[in-house]
Amino acid sequence: NTGGGGGGGTFNVPLGAGAAAGSGIVILRGPTPGATEGLNLTLVSNAQTAQAVPTKGDVVLTYTNGAGTATINTDLIASVSRDNGTTYTAVTLALQGTTGGHSILTAHDVDISGQPSGSSMRWKVVTANQSAGTKVTRIQAVSLGWI
Repeated sequence: NTGGGGGGGTFNVPLGAGAAAGSGIVILRGPTPGATEGLNLTLVSNAQTAQAVPTKGDVVLTYTNGAGTATINTDLIASVSRDNGTTYTAVTLALQGTTGGHSILTAHDVDISGQPSGSSMRWKVVTANQSAGTKVTRIQAVSLGWI
């Protein structure tokens, strides 16, 4: 149960039209021509099937501030689901440092045992309070693990 990354796709494609997912991280590339920075964003991974019903989740993500400074857990919010995205548990992200100019955030041992039983794992990342030129938060990668 090493977790898994979602498949790739392009801007403005139907949900689920990305490439098949496998173990690892998700790499998001941007900006995409025609995309507008400064809008709130919700990213949801493709489902990954755990071998057993998980009780804890781990999230690792990297991001940069394109404009302004994101407030972690307010302007940049992550959550985990074990029932294919019907129920999410918000995680408390903590800054671990930077690499290559990207900030690294983690949340470990997030209790998801209160969610309906399931083994279809998903992560969700939401940006809030975005405004072109004032606050632009860019997500580079997201990884989900579970036990």
